[in-house]
Amino acid sequence: MDMEKLKQWMDIAKNMHGGDFWNNIFDQDFAKQFMNDQQNNQRFSSPEGQSTREEKNSRTFPAIDLLESEQEVIVMIELPGVMKENLELGLNGNMLTIKGKALPIHPHLNITYSERFYGEFQRQITLPDTVSPNQLGAKFWNGILFVSYQRTVEKGEIIPID
Repeated sequence: MDMEKLKQWMDIAKNMHGGDFWNNIFDQDFAKQFMNDQQNNQRFSSPEGQSTREEKNSRTFPAIDLLESEQEVIVMIELPGVMKENLELGLNGNMLTIKGKALPIHPHLNITYSERFYGEFQRQITLPDTVSPNQLGAKFWNGILFVSYQRTVEKGEIIPID
């Protein structure tokens, strides 16, 4: 394509889309965002098909939900494929710690692509109240660890004013 035809094509496109369209296409912020998106997409798998360490470490594992009412607090901790025997739960004041190990289900097979987490993990969860370990209940069901406690609602006495 010679330069004159390219110039004509650019003029036609400019008239059709408006001048701002082409300015925005070549805008540096747009280009930076595009390049970042491309790099993020490449992080999902390396040339060998293995998930990259950077991508794995950027995820928070395990995922949690914190539910609360005036009477109780429940922490739901997602632990797909993790066995109860490979879990440890600790409490220090209002800091709940979950640690454990997620092992491959088929260790004799090579992982050619993975979005799941494998290995040792530890996560600290700040509870809304300071509780003692004997107040906590923990149940493991269908790959979800439910940690809960009843809140002690203290009714204050009315103090007479003289």
